[in-house]
Amino acid sequence: MVRAPDLRIEIRHTGGTVRCALVGALHQDNQHVFALALRDGLRARPARLSVDLRAVDLFTSCALNTLLRAGHEARALGVALALDSPSRCVRRVLEITRATPYLPVEDAVPVQGRRRALTGPPGAPRAGRSPAGPRRGTALRRRWE
Repeated sequence: MVRAPDLRIEIRHTGGTVRCALVGALHQDNQHVFALALRDGLRARPARLSVDLRAVDLFTSCALNTLLRAGHEARALGVALALDSPSRCVRRVLEITRATPYLPVEDAVPVQGRRRALTGPPGAPRAGRSPAGPRRGTALRRRWE
């Protein structure tokens, strides 16, 4: 286990997979610790390096750069690198930068599947709402008449 003031990294070797689980914030002040952990995982030359980002609550461009460099190094070594269940802030940075083709994401349950489970099928109104919007809309119309 590797620790920085606001980051905890746990590395586990299981068969041909190295799993690097991160908890906390990934930013400029601790990106060197993150980079060293990824290099240690790659040094073992596993078949697969899984980077678990589900408990990351801050993800900056420095962290993205570190992941992209590790992905490049992994490809050069013939190691499959994948991001496991990235948190919402990580997904947002990946969306904005369009980095997903370079950093494959693997989820146990896809995000869309989780949303559907919570809110029902797509297009279905939520409780207290009609397809046109909130029920209180009729009160607003009366006030303007």
